[in-house]
Amino acid sequence: MEKYLKAIFDLTKLPTKFFFLLSAVSGFVLFVDQKFLNEKLFLDNVKENYGWILGIIFILSTGLVLVNFVIWIFKSIRRKILINKWKKKFAERIKTLDRFEKSILREFILNGQKSVEMPIDNPSVSGLLDNNILVMNRQFGNSSIMNGLKTSLSINESVMEILELKDIDLSEPPTEKEIEFAKNNRPEWTNRYY
Repeated sequence: MEKYLKAIFDLTKLPTKFFFLLSAVSGFVLFVDQKFLNEKLFLDNVKENYGWILGIIFILSTGLVLVNFVIWIFKSIRRKILINKWKKKFAERIKTLDRFEKSILREFILNGQKSVEMPIDNPSVSGLLDNNILVMNRQFGNSSIMNGLKTSLSINESVMEILELKDIDLSEPPTEKEIEFAKNNRPEWTNRYY
């Protein structure tokens, strides 16, 4: 009995496409005119002989497709809510950056790059990493290359969508005076590496 129950639950791991196909085919055979089945598909007396099996297959496969569709809708709504929650969290965090964190984010503008090598043992850099404002670049699948305690970092894409230059004490476009200020107030580790 346990073996049969396990087989039933293994069936539910099949892709939804498979159940959709079963639903469509069994529904077609059940609901199409018998004359069409006899003359065009040469399936004589299929409904009379196997109608009850086709009915069970149709009900079960259609039910599984509908359940999977409802689950997909709920997951999509949940994902959208979580994304909005994260964006709100990022927006609040960006408004409270300290001067060290702002100088780190200005490095991307000063270097004109989307990716900058930074020391992850620096408290401000690690704080931005912990808050997911900065992310480690993945060179090989899920692994990163580190050179000592330096690694290549980028600004999180979700943060990039809401980050404005005024958040890091620059205007749009930055003035020469602001760029000079940014160059004179770079993070202390830039002197060691640049």
